[in-house]
Amino acid sequence: MEALIQPVLHDADARPELTARNATLWSCRAAAPRLRDAARGLLRALLADYLGHRPTELRLDFTPGQPARVAALWHGLPISIGISYAAGLAVVGLCPGARIGVDVTEIAPMPDWDAVARLYLGTARAVRLSGMSAAERERGFALAWAELEARGKCLGLGLEEWSPARERQLYAASIELTTNELPASHTASHANLMLALAIGGLSG
Repeated sequence: MEALIQPVLHDADARPELTARNATLWSCRAAAPRLRDAARGLLRALLADYLGHRPTELRLDFTPGQPARVAALWHGLPISIGISYAAGLAVVGLCPGARIGVDVTEIAPMPDWDAVARLYLGTARAVRLSGMSAAERERGFALAWAELEARGKCLGLGLEEWSPARERQLYAASIELTTNELPASHTASHANLMLALAIGGLSG
């Protein structure tokens, strides 16, 4: 698989050409009570355009704890869907023919970062974070957390405590990852975010 470029966020109205095994990302902003509905509305509009269906005709599955799924195919390929929310921003991703995981994490102070890092990121990453300044640690933690979530979503794994076996799963050679820091101008709450995008093998 070719190396991925930094993930680019398109505006909700943009409709760039989809290509097999390449993820395309869009963003939308809304206040917290409306953000999930806004993201799902954007997802329906995108899929309707690319698949040639009316939004009301699309069969979408939003099972809690599972990635959103669409029954229709794009040129014979299943479409993987990724959605993530943070600080008034929703990111929606589509990828024909490969699995994706998308996560956005706010860069912010976290008083219990050490305990959380040791539990979910592992001792080695917690030690690296402990050697950083407060500002560097906020960015470093957000980056590590967004990566953890994106890799897990790509593999269909829920959040679990760190273990050597889980580390091997998340960092398998078949998973490509790319990240980007999003400035506060992207969000509805003036918070900087870390965006992570993972892409894996063929979806089925």
